[in-house]
Amino acid sequence: MVVVGVLAVGIVAVSASALITREAYDATGGGSTGRGLLIALSRLALAAALTLPAWRTRGDAPAVTRLLPPGTGGRAVAGGVLLGLHFGTWLPSLAFTSIAASTTIVTTVPVWVVLLVWAARGQRPSARTGVGIAIAIGGGALVALGDVDGLDAGSNPLLGNVLALAAAVTYSAHLLLGQEVQARGLGIWRWTTVVTTVGAVALVPLVVATAPGEGPFPLRFWVAVVALCVVSQLVGHSSLTWSTQWISPTLVSVAILLEPVLASAGAAALYDEVPGGLVLLGAAVLVVGVGLTTLAERPSDPTPADEPVRAP
Repeated sequence: MVVVGVLAVGIVAVSASALITREAYDATGGGSTGRGLLIALSRLALAAALTLPAWRTRGDAPAVTRLLPPGTGGRAVAGGVLLGLHFGTWLPSLAFTSIAASTTIVTTVPVWVVLLVWAARGQRPSARTGVGIAIAIGGGALVALGDVDGLDAGSNPLLGNVLALAAAVTYSAHLLLGQEVQARGLGIWRWTTVVTTVGAVALVPLVVATAPGEGPFPLRFWVAVVALCVVSQLVGHSSLTWSTQWISPTLVSVAILLEPVLASAGAAALYDEVPGGLVLLGAAVLVVGVGLTTLAERPSDPTPADEPVRAP
């Protein structure tokens, strides 16, 4: 029961990410690309500061003065840039499209992981995986078509959906690099510190270019930013990772598909944001496709060391 409770807390915490971001936007009178990028930069910078103690070792010297394991430095930097691009596209997407559309599209990460592995490593997906991908693509098309008419929540749904799609692809590549560097000896917490730091630095010029003269922002905005890091990043993702010690990573990955359902329900209750019927139908089809892809790609003998494809 404890494991189920921790998993449930993790799912709820991750699902709150879009709602907290919308709260930050509301605190400043509305969302924009610049504000979304500023939130992304702040979230990553705070996460980097909170995980920095992972670099301390038994002695007084910080481990950051030591070389990273061979073959991990360049990959860690690339992973950080990709993480910055992930948050730098997904958080702004919530300023333009509905929470339902954005969160559903961004949970297609398992599909893109399979396709990127196929493209980069030549590992062709199975027939079952191909069916799941085809269903997910069909669902995504329905979501996009449902938002094109502009009748649903969001000032520019097509732009928001494209940004959410970019966020899913960049996070998929980020996860694959993370898998590689951990196999080469770079620990998860040190990897997290590197990529959040690099991601924050990578976003600085984008924030400078898109948010000149904005601010100062009210306290409510910064409370939302801190909550985004603590609730969604630390509590949410940590709970999901811990759960994989006791539950199959595949099951955890499938459970994460509840995120768009919970986020959409929260958006309807808090912001009266109810997407059109075609968006809801497409979201349901897309989630089914991602679930089938995840199940088809599950390892035959999962171990506690396996990590789920986590939500942002």
